[in-house]
Order: sequence, then C-alpha cells, then structure tokens
Amino acid sequence: MLDRLRASLALRLAVQYALVFALASALLFGALYWLLADRLEKREQVAVEHRVTELADAYGEGGVQALSARVHNDQSPEARSLFVRLISPANGAVFVAAPPDWIETQVQRVPFPEAGMVAERKLSVVRVPQDALRDYTVASGTLPDGWIVQVGRLTDSRAVLLAPLRRAFGLVGAGALLLSIGVGTLLAWRATRPIRMLSQTATRILDQDDRSARVTGSFAAGELATLVRQFNTLLDRNATHVRVLRDTLDNLAHDLRTPLTRLRGTAELAMQDSGDPAEARAALAACVNESDRLLHLLEVLLDISAAEGGALKLQRERLDLRALVERSADLYSEVAQENGIAVALELPAPVMLDADPVRLGQVVNNLLDNALKYTPAGGRVLLAARADGPSAVLSVSDNGSGIPAAERDAVFRRLYRSDTSRSQRGLGLGLSLVRAIVEAHGGTVAADATPGGGARFTVRLPVAGTADRSTGKP
Repeated sequence: MLDRLRASLALRLAVQYALVFALASALLFGALYWLLADRLEKREQVAVEHRVTELADAYGEGGVQALSARVHNDQSPEARSLFVRLISPANGAVFVAAPPDWIETQVQRVPFPEAGMVAERKLSVVRVPQDALRDYTVASGTLPDGWIVQVGRLTDSRAVLLAPLRRAFGLVGAGALLLSIGVGTLLAWRATRPIRMLSQTATRILDQDDRSARVTGSFAAGELATLVRQFNTLLDRNATHVRVLRDTLDNLAHDLRTPLTRLRGTAELAMQDSGDPAEARAALAACVNESDRLLHLLEVLLDISAAEGGALKLQRERLDLRALVERSADLYSEVAQENGIAVALELPAPVMLDADPVRLGQVVNNLLDNALKYTPAGGRVLLAARADGPSAVLSVSDNGSGIPAAERDAVFRRLYRSDTSRSQRGLGLGLSLVRAIVEAHGGTVAADATPGGGARFTVRLPVAGTADRSTGKP
C-alpha cells in the first residue's frame, strides 16, 4: 500500500502543490507581518517626533517657561500620554512631565541621551524595553543652545502586539495546508485518471497479450483526453498493420509456394535420366522461367519497400506524359487485340512534368495491364492525360466488373488479391508498386468507379516546376 502511495502521481502532485502553497503563504505572511510591524513602529515614531518639534518651537519662542506652559496647557488624551523631559547641557533634568499613570521607577527608566547620539537640530528615536510586555519609544532633539528635549511613550511590545496574528496564521495556515493536500489529492486523482487507464491498458496488453484492449470511458476535453484518443488510435493502427502484415505473409507464402513447387518438380524431371537432351533443356528452361518469376517478385517487393521508405532513387527529367501513355498503349496493343479489347487514348494537349521516365512508365504499364486483365472481350480501356492546375492527371478506365467500394483502398496493399481476382495470374504487387512510385514523386493515386460500372484509377502528379529535381521531393 505504501509503495502504491509513493508511486502515485496524484499524491506527489498534491504534496508538491501543497509545499508550493505553504512556501508562498509563508512569504506572504512574512511580508505582511513586516509591513504591519514597520507601520506600527513608524506611527509611534511620528507621534513622538512631532511632539519634540512642537516643544522645540515653544522653547525657541519663550524658553523653559513657554515649553512648560505648552505641556501643561495641552490636556488632550494624546498629549497626557506622553513623557516630556528638558535636559540642560550639564545633563541635568530641568523640566519633567510624566503621564498620570506612571510611577517614579518608570520615569527613572527613561534613558538620558548619550553624548554624541543626538546631533544638533536633529532627532533621534530609540526603543527601550521596559519589561516583557511594554517598551519605551523615546525621541530626543537638540535645541539651538545645546539643551535637549525628550518625548517618550510607553507602548505594547511589538512581539506581544503581533503574537495573536502569528497564532492565527499558524492555525489557519496549518488547516489550509491540510485542506490543500486533501483537496489537491482528490483533484489530482481525478485529473490523472486517463494516465492510470493508459497504464492499466498497457499492462493488460503486455501481461495478457490482449491486443484488443483499449482505454475505455469518457474524459473531459484536454491534453490527457487527447492523449487517450491518440493512444487508442495508435493501437488501432498497430492492429491494422499487424493484420495487413499477417495477410501479406499469408499471400506471399501462397504466391511463393506455387512457383517453388513447380521449380522443384521441374528440377526433379530434369534429374531423371531419360536420355532425352531436349526434355532436359525444356525442364531447365522452365526452371529458369520460374526463377525469373521469383526474382521479379522479390525485386518488386524491394522497390516498394525502398519507395515507401523514401530510399527509391529517381532520375528526374523533363518529359511529356503523353509520350509515356502512347508508348504503353503500343506495348500492350497485341495483348489487347488478342483479348478483343479496344484501347483508346485521350491526350488533348502536352502534359509536361519532371519525373523518372522509367519509374513513371512502370506506373502506366501496371495500370494498363491491370485494366486489360479485368476487362472482358469486347470491352474498352481508356487512357487519358491532362493538366489540371498544379497537377498532371493520368486516368486509366475500363468497363470491367469494377472494384467494390470496400476494397478500393485495400487494392493498393502488398499482395492483396480480391476474391474476384483469384482466377487471374499475377503477383498482387502491381498496384502497390504504382502507389509507391507515385507517392515517391509527390503525387497521389486513387481508385473509383466509372459511370458504366467499371474501374478507374486516377494519378495526380506535380507538373513541371513544382518539384525539387535534386531531391525528388515536391
């Protein structure tokens, strides 16, 4: 239990916040305490200094008699609470007036000013403790003829006066600190709930290998809520990648099994001593064909990986997209004629772009080959190229069986073969290679349906001047 409490982020945050609160409160109280004490001290000083100035003026007007008259005639409560003493240059008390409630010992405790402590025409204020509860505040002023007038007051000790404030702050501060720890822990516990849910989900995935685990529950808007949503999205994407990888490996194993079986069977036939060199050469030729097919499969996979990883080298040059389309149509003309498929071109104007002619030729060839595979006899395939603002657009359309809406993104995955295409011979990598090369050029490719129900693949590439020819990036 103690280990869990020590490891609790909520408790640590609450304690840290409480310590910061306590430090800030102590600093604030210290500042207020010092300001209050200073203000009380100055108020006492101002009162006695003002009285010294008044009596000095009275002495200057009429000497000791005028000063005495001023003291006795002023019967206000403020004046009656003040001690007044006139000291001659010989340090003798010439005139003394004490408050009615003072006793002789209190008068005797008021100190005489030390020699040199009061400069001429200057005031000096000292605070002298009487006992643990009260202090003397005494102001001394030197008169022009060297006489000294003293005014004093008996006041409460500042420590005693401010003691209730210190006790109140201690009690209130302790209560506020405990309350801040409790409330802070509760609020921090609620605020860090998404983090605990993340930890529990991650633990469940690691310990129980439950890849379907997700962070559940509703969270208020904020950074932690965003983190939870991003974590769930990351898990979903990882699950998708794992599923795609599993399907890819299954398809790859299926596509490799057939040529390897054929290769092994043909090799076994070649090894039989039939004595017919022609049959042996035919068997070896079949082995070479199957080996070439396997090598082609691996080369395409490597090209796709290089393109997706940004390592595919592109030899860009200025070219007209129409030339690639015409070359591809000419290359597949015999295949189209054999299958009774018409290939039409729609090339209204030059479409200039900076691209790798070999790689972009692979894109056009693969799209046309794919269209011819799934177009029935008597069908039609249309190749179109045009400029559309900052993009060069290539589209390959057919009037075949089309692609279901749910599979239009999946057809670009590696080795993906839809149920309707299982009967067609192929590696299932052509469209994956198309997307990889197009994206390496800074473009996009998408599949949709034609108005007649067939399939249409649309490629968009940056036109000439909008790509960096040195880096191959848009």
